[in-house]
Amino acid sequence: MRAVAAAILLSAPALAAALEPLPDSALAKVAGRDGMSFNLSNFAMSGNAELRYYAPGGGSLGVGNLAASRSDNTDAPFADPYRLDISAAGQGRADIINIAFPENAAGREVWQVAYDFGVNAGGFDVRNGSVILKDLVFYGGGLQWSTPAVGDGLAFGLATRIELGSLTLAPNGRAATGEAMVLSNVKIGAATADGSAPTSPWRIADVTSQAGIFNARTDAAGNSSLHIGVNWPDAGQAAPSGTLQIGNIGFRSDAGANMDLGSSRIGAIQLQYLDVKFRQ
Repeated sequence: MRAVAAAILLSAPALAAALEPLPDSALAKVAGRDGMSFNLSNFAMSGNAELRYYAPGGGSLGVGNLAASRSDNTDAPFADPYRLDISAAGQGRADIINIAFPENAAGREVWQVAYDFGVNAGGFDVRNGSVILKDLVFYGGGLQWSTPAVGDGLAFGLATRIELGSLTLAPNGRAATGEAMVLSNVKIGAATADGSAPTSPWRIADVTSQAGIFNARTDAAGNSSLHIGVNWPDAGQAAPSGTLQIGNIGFRSDAGANMDLGSSRIGAIQLQYLDVKFRQ
């Protein structure tokens, strides 16, 4: 793909998208390169659609009622875009789709996200649980997609540095009442030598050297499962180190039994291998 897109302004409140012309001052800040650049300036969406995975043997896992919005850097709304391009993997492998996130050095591109989840398995039908993310800030990083070197499915790479005002897990949905677990002031990124807050993205998976995998599998006994994982790093390579820092772990209840457990920190994490299966 050899196209240089100056910028695309996607404004989608209530799922309505519109394109707007750019002033010369904004166009002058866009650097030409292979691929496509785009921006989600003041993006917003909400809806009641649900994505549900049904296991062959019964049971299901669903996510729905997504609401997401992003505030923007009004001083330079198009100077720091998302970048989408395709690169060759070499050695006869499929090409790699790369999407690089904005560097967001000033931390002014901030997301608000909420969605509901439900699980029906093993005789339990749990619905109306919610995940609420407030003041989610991405600093660089990005995603990769390709086909696996072996087998079917989707190979992926992921690098991320984030700061999160709060993550709320609410089993009774988004109502103001009920119980919830709240993680506040969360920071994730590459580990630093002195254990301080991260300043660069942590590469959790890499398509070429430590690929993630997402697929459906059937074992020798005929049991089907939805599978997500991260492979071992290539021989002679070490998995990158990341850090997880949480300012406060709290439990909230409208009955007044609130509890704060304080902060938690993991200075260095190496994800050598991950294998998660969802099945009935």
